[in-house]
Amino acid sequence: MDLDKLEKLNELKAQGVITEEEFQQQKEKILNQPAAAASAGLDFNDVRSYSMLMHLAQLCAFILPLLGWVVPLVMWLTRKEDQYIDQQGKVVFNWIISAVIYGFVSLLLMVVLIGIPLMIALVVCNIVFAIMGALRAKDGIVKNYPLAIRFFRVEEGQS
Repeated sequence: MDLDKLEKLNELKAQGVITEEEFQQQKEKILNQPAAAASAGLDFNDVRSYSMLMHLAQLCAFILPLLGWVVPLVMWLTRKEDQYIDQQGKVVFNWIISAVIYGFVSLLLMVVLIGIPLMIALVVCNIVFAIMGALRAKDGIVKNYPLAIRFFRVEEGQS
């Protein structure tokens, strides 16, 4: 629990800057901050930054292909107790599993040459979707990537 935030919130209410309803909503957010994040001294912005990095970690695949799913997996599993990070991890892995399937199909279709442009499109989608996901995570939005198959149930919305 962050007493400084509560005090500032109370000051804003006393000054009439925020209504009683807004005060109660913000107070609930502060008081319901996950225990793991609170004990580590993290606020929601740190959780969002971590989620953003988890999305961008997919780009490690361009350094070493296996790193593109190992790094996000380790990041997700080490902080899975936080609901926001868990939801973002599901978004990332819905796409990773989908991309593996699309990549396999593209490899098979390379025999007919149509697989080559499909593979190029998949690489472009990997880059664009990872960046889009990172920006959404930083803004507190949980949303599956376009074209991602839903292997894990994601509660889409804004936190």
